[in-house]
This record gives sequence, C-alpha cells and structure tokens, in this order.
Amino acid sequence: MRVLLFISVSWFYFASRLRALPKFQKMAALINKALRSQVVLWGTARHVLATQAIDSGQPGRQPSRGFPTSKHWLLKWRLLRKKKVLKIDLPKFIELKSEKKRQEDKTSDELRMDMKKEGRLPPRTFQELPLNISCTRGIIDPFKPPQGDGKSSSLLTGNLSDSFNRMLKGPKSIKHIRKLKKYEDYVESDFAQEAQKIVFEAQQLLQDIFKNQERLHELVTEKAFPEMVHGLENKTMHWSIVETVEPTKVVHIRTEEMIAAENLFAQITIRMHTKQILAIYDRFGRLMYGDPITPKSVIEYVVLEKWISDTYGRWRIHGKVVPDSVGPRDNLIKTYKVPKFEPLPPVEVASDKDSEKKHAEDDFDKDEKKTKAPELVTA
Repeated sequence: MRVLLFISVSWFYFASRLRALPKFQKMAALINKALRSQVVLWGTARHVLATQAIDSGQPGRQPSRGFPTSKHWLLKWRLLRKKKVLKIDLPKFIELKSEKKRQEDKTSDELRMDMKKEGRLPPRTFQELPLNISCTRGIIDPFKPPQGDGKSSSLLTGNLSDSFNRMLKGPKSIKHIRKLKKYEDYVESDFAQEAQKIVFEAQQLLQDIFKNQERLHELVTEKAFPEMVHGLENKTMHWSIVETVEPTKVVHIRTEEMIAAENLFAQITIRMHTKQILAIYDRFGRLMYGDPITPKSVIEYVVLEKWISDTYGRWRIHGKVVPDSVGPRDNLIKTYKVPKFEPLPPVEVASDKDSEKKHAEDDFDKDEKKTKAPELVTA
C-alpha cells in the first residue's frame, strides 16, 4: 500500500512537470485522472474488504455462510447485480380462502387501490341483457287457411264466407304491399318461386343439422331454428320432394315496425301443395315416423320474414301456419328395452287330502265359536 502511494505521488509530481510542455499536456491529464480513480476505489474497497474479512473469516471474500460462492470478489459489481433483479407485484390469478376473507374485511377505498394495482376495472352494478332484433318474436296477424283446403270445393257455404272475409281484408294487404315495395322490387310470381327454393333447401339441410348449421342460420330465423331442429340430434331424417301438385302462391303479406318507424320487418305467407317422402329413424335405426317409400300429399303455409330496412337483409323461414281443421299428428313409434325378469320360485301344489283336512278344521273352529257361551263382565 505504501509502495502504491509512493508511485502515485511521484507520478503526480512528474505529471505536473509534463504540463509545462505543450506536447504532453493531454496525455498527462488522462494519466492523472486514471490514477485518482484507482486511489479512491482502493481506499473505499479496503475498508469494505476489511469488514468482510472479519465477518466471513476469509480476506477479500464476500460472506457465503461457509459455502463456496459464485459472486465476484470485486465489490464494484454488487450494484450491477442489484440492478439485474426487478421486484414486480404479479396479479393474483388464484385467491386463497384466507385472502378472500381479508377482501371482505377491506373498505371500499382499499379494494379500489388493490384493483388499481392489478389493473382491473371496477365491477358493473347493472346487468346488460343481449337484445336481438334480427327477427320478430312471432307471426304478425297469422293467416287463417280456409276450411277443408285441398279436400272440399270452394263453392260450399263455409268456403264462401272465408273468401268474403279475404275480400274485406284486401285493402289492408295493399297497404302492406306498398310499404314493402318502398324498400325492394317485389313481384309476386318471382317471389313464390324463390320462397319455394328456400323451403326445399332448408328441408334438405335438416338431414344433417350439425354439418349444415351455418347454412341453416342463413335460411332460417333465430325464432324458427330451435323449432325445426328440436329432437333431431339423435335421429336420422330422410326427406325428398316427389312433385309439385299446385304452383306455389302468395296468400298473405304483413309488415311491422319495431322500436322505431324506420325499423321495418315484412312477413309473407306462401301456400305450397306438394308430394313428399318423409322418414325419421331413431338412433337404433328403427322407423319412428313416416314412410320411406310412399309419398304423401302435403299442403303447407310457410311464413318467410325479412328485415327490409336492413341493407343486408334476406328472406328466411320464420314459421308455419297450421289450420285448425288439421287433426293430431301420428304418434311416434318408440323403441323400448325388453326388461329381464328373474324366474319365479316354483309353487307348491297341495294334495287333495291335505286340502280336505284343512277345510274340516276351519269348519270345526267356526262351530266352536258359535256354541261358546258369552262371558259376563263384572264391575
């Protein structure tokens, strides 16, 4: 240490002499600065190393509780090692039961500060329910089919009254048609053909509802979709169209406003008379409903709906109108599991002599009860 001080002092003296020469002024300043930093560093390090030597028992080593350490012996790296470690409060993804109890005891200000630290937003005190206005909730002014449609003549008394009622409702339908034509080019014959294609495609897609779910949502409204696919998850459906008995025609048009006057929905009811084949099988492959071979004549009143005030609205199936005169549907043929019963124990058959003996004993007991004198009860 003394030697180092002597060298440094002698160098300072030599540097002061060099400063007088203009060529060596810059070099002398750099050497002087380097020597000063070394002297200061060694003066501070000597004191720290001396204290560490007392704690650890080894000169110039950092304390490691008697174990070899990987830390560098030079203390100037201690500050850099400290800066490498950053203490971060991580969010608590899983709260323990004890912490939940503490949360209950905290005040509103303390909870707010905790949420602010974790970057959480305050909980909402109100509930927002989803509102879907892409379709209406039902059929607007449902069409009433004439009695005996497809079975009886239109010249009967009941059918004449139905046609008279439809004539009275004619001006009302014209008002709704005018509203519809404000938003799109409506031609009755073209629409009937387009609606028939939509119905046929939707019926075909129902044969595999899981594969064709996205396309079904494009052809069917949110109200009619659960009604059409109900019960078909575990069943197999086969449907095909044989022929069109009568051309499809429009029988009913209605429009309705929702929330605002500019928000308009239109519903058109079409009448379809076709021959179809329908067969529904259960998960065991047994026929439940319909017939896979014999076609059946069907008259349907299908309601199609469109959000006409929407630019991207499209005509979709919204429901069906079932006449009052239609009877109940055929019951589904269900498949049941045959139960397995345990065999009954064998019945012991009594002989004729034993049965006669038993009857004789019963008759004797009855006679004895009749002849027995009554007992007197004294108070």
